[in-house]
Amino acid sequence: MSASGAEVLRSEEEARILVVDDEPEVVALLADSLRQANPSWCVETETDPQRALERLAVEDFDCLITDLVMSPVGGLRLAREARSLDENLALIAITGRGTLENSIEAMRVGFADFLQKPFDLEETSQAISRTLRQRRQKEKRDLRFAELAQAKTRLQTEHAQLSQKLDIATHDLVLSSKRMARQMDELALGAHVATVLMGVIELEDLLGLCAELLGDRIHCRTGTVAPYETRENSVGLLVRAYPETDDPPALSWLRTPIDAGVMCRAAQTGKTIHVEDIEASSLLDSQERELWHDGRLLVVPISRQGLTVGLAVLHRLSHDEDFTANDTKHLMELAKIMAPAIQTAKLHHRQRCCIYASLETIAETVEDRNDYLKGHSVRVQAYAMRIATTLDLHQSQIGAVQIAARLHDIGHIVIPESAVNHPGPLSDEQWAIVRRHPDVGAAFLKPLDFFGEVGEIIRAHHESYDGTGYPHRKAGEEIPAAARVITAADAFDAMTSHRPYRGALGIEEAREQVRRLAGQQFDPRVAEVFLNIPAEALADVQAGNR
Repeated sequence: MSASGAEVLRSEEEARILVVDDEPEVVALLADSLRQANPSWCVETETDPQRALERLAVEDFDCLITDLVMSPVGGLRLAREARSLDENLALIAITGRGTLENSIEAMRVGFADFLQKPFDLEETSQAISRTLRQRRQKEKRDLRFAELAQAKTRLQTEHAQLSQKLDIATHDLVLSSKRMARQMDELALGAHVATVLMGVIELEDLLGLCAELLGDRIHCRTGTVAPYETRENSVGLLVRAYPETDDPPALSWLRTPIDAGVMCRAAQTGKTIHVEDIEASSLLDSQERELWHDGRLLVVPISRQGLTVGLAVLHRLSHDEDFTANDTKHLMELAKIMAPAIQTAKLHHRQRCCIYASLETIAETVEDRNDYLKGHSVRVQAYAMRIATTLDLHQSQIGAVQIAARLHDIGHIVIPESAVNHPGPLSDEQWAIVRRHPDVGAAFLKPLDFFGEVGEIIRAHHESYDGTGYPHRKAGEEIPAAARVITAADAFDAMTSHRPYRGALGIEEAREQVRRLAGQQFDPRVAEVFLNIPAEALADVQAGNR
């Protein structure tokens, strides 16, 4: 019996029990005893385990009590197949000469208790009551889970309304630099809305959890979840879980989006596809064949309101049991539960991309105020990414470097025109304003909490390794690793760029300055990595972004 919103659960006392043993006397004795112990129990018997399987496939039972040693179908096999039909079926073993190995295997299958021959009828009744109670509790949990999944769908209307407000705010941000002050107010409002929306889990994390859920609920070698992009009719990202190992789910960005093959066909038709032989099938795209070399696949579209938002893919090897109708049904049910969450997470992911694009536009507008800064953040980003990908940084830190490098000077918005293109050295008052820009940039991003540590990286990008930088004179490891990377990239670009009061240094002259200031202004390890970048590569960055 599955736990669903439409099902009316039996009372705590009522239960249908099937007793299976190839000894008729044992079956009869145990069945009579159970009926006497609790008249609300409907106890039925079978001496033929094969016949018992047939009944389990078409009838609902709450509890299976079976001997472990029977012919031709043993109790362990009977229990496994019964559980494949009903994962909530309570299992109790009858044993007269059980071994330790049998007992361990029985527990793995899911047997909740063991009845030793000859039976103690009072203990037997207690064991069955206890096992049935555990089954009821699990059914209630499953029912609650389904109700929560349905409740989540009701949030969609509110999400759509908030998304519309965010789109309007984002659009206004890029209309004109003349409306910058008002656009910043609207961005703050949009950031507040975005913060409210970010109650939903990150898309990549959500996909990983969904992939793990597939492997936990249905036997497979890999469980894969991929968002489907309806505008491009393609798959560009997928997450794979490996339920038979302790490895975490693996996130993969495809070389080129898959716009054909078995996943796209399932997405476009909205139908489940069962590939019985991968090698012989003509349905798979070349990249899909790299993901799944042989065996069989079960591909189910994850749909929401008639729109395919993703794909769920199970893989088994050729010598594994083929996918059953029950596997397909179970996977389709999981897909229905995943669909609202994936659709919402994708929506939020697109919104974050829009906000980032708007912030890039602001950063470019700030740079356009100063002829000497045009292209600066793009070049800094290019240098910083070369450094970050060489250092032993976590993938999330590399992503933070990419964003922070592009937006690191967004705080320049507070610098007045009189200081932006000042032909000579700045006055003390002007320098005081300039030194505020890291804190201003960090404060600007603070409402957008989905940017994580990017704000603190921006705040620290003018700190020096020896503690002589600004705005807070942090030193060494106090400075975020990503900020130390951007410090070197920013300084190199500043040295090799013209300013109103000085000319630009050549690449080799600037590299010598980085070498000289390692351990003072720059993290020595960062400086070492930067100095290993070929001069030709640095020149290419400058030539392409001036």
